Amino acid sequence: MNRLLGLLLVAILLISVVSAEKQITIGAIIDKSGDTASFAPGIETTIDLAASDLNDYYKKLNKTTTVIIWKEFTDGTSDSAATAAENLVSEGAQIIVGPTTSEELSGCLPVLSREKILSINPTSSVKLAKPEDSVIRLCPGDLSLINAIANYNTVITGTIPQKTVVVSRGDLYGLDLSEKVKSITQVSDTVIYSPGTRDFTNTLEKLNSSVSSLIDTYGEKNVCVFAISIDEISDLLAQASAYPNLRKVQWSGMDGVALNPMILRNETAAQFAYDTHLATISFNIAQPADSNYWHVYDKIQAATDGHQPCIYEILPYDEVVMATRILENNASTLEQNLIFAEILGNNMYGATGWLKVDKNGDRKYGDYYFYLPQKGPDGTIKWVPCFAYLDELNTTIPLSGVNNTLLEKIVTK
Repeated sequence: MNRLLGLLLVAILLISVVSAEKQITIGAIIDKSGDTASFAPGIETTIDLAASDLNDYYKKLNKTTTVIIWKEFTDGTSDSAATAAENLVSEGAQIIVGPTTSEELSGCLPVLSREKILSINPTSSVKLAKPEDSVIRLCPGDLSLINAIANYNTVITGTIPQKTVVVSRGDLYGLDLSEKVKSITQVSDTVIYSPGTRDFTNTLEKLNSSVSSLIDTYGEKNVCVFAISIDEISDLLAQASAYPNLRKVQWSGMDGVALNPMILRNETAAQFAYDTHLATISFNIAQPADSNYWHVYDKIQAATDGHQPCIYEILPYDEVVMATRILENNASTLEQNLIFAEILGNNMYGATGWLKVDKNGDRKYGDYYFYLPQKGPDGTIKWVPCFAYLDELNTTIPLSGVNNTLLEKIVTK
């Protein structure tokens, strides 16, 4: 009798274990009122889509596993990101996806390190990339970005670089990259402005003075303005349109400028970008028409104002999926989670391609696309990919006439 009761008890316990629901809790940090707020609707849509797709997947397998997302919203500053990380830890987040910028990540890092919580995000600053730290970055490091720009410059301008004036936001992202730009082009001057700036009068007076002096010496075709900005780029370009000499030179933009919807929403900024042939760069990888890349892309367009999603809006899909796959393994330490992240990265093909990471936790491979604002038949200005830097070949190719899914879908949408 006792043995029968014992077997019955074991059976009940086994049933309880099998039927117990596994809850995967992921935190998300989203800048909703700072200088990357234009990406927030797309990022939130993507995170929700990833969680929904994963939960549908578990249901189809009859698994009692549920992915739950806790969201914290910031104003884009390091302090608000640190607070968001603290809140997510207290809410039970097991891994955090985000934040988007290096400045925000710098605020989160002390919390992540103290709590031994892993963050999977798209930041790329080499100053924040260290072996075995609590961060996996699904964008290639800044050095890959700089190599792509250098290769593109050689293709476009030849071996003699233009005289460049850099205009940059004065945060970790801007200051770090403005220094790196000096290694690939002849920077004559760097004009720094404070994050959050909306009146660029003082900035543009300095910029115009430097550009005008270079035009007098070298001619307008040999002068370039390189912008390292995020959402504020719209105001910067619109106000720059009042300066004739700033209209005469070629403008280029870093990845925070590429596909930025704020430019196209401002008619004056969009026209200035078109007139100055604003060439911008962004990490991206061409994907087949039936890939999850376009599943996410189309969902963002349907859920927002229909703008062309940038890579920072699509990457959270892979961030959430990778976080979930790691947590499926029930690791108990940060070190184990990092091992799982490395294993997954070596074998996982996500919406944005292979997710292999290097020893610093940065994405190992990645192509870059160069976008130019172009006018369609109806006169509407949109971003069009015109060149691609192929990382593994270390070469830049024109995309005109190339059979390329990314190019074809963006141009025809």
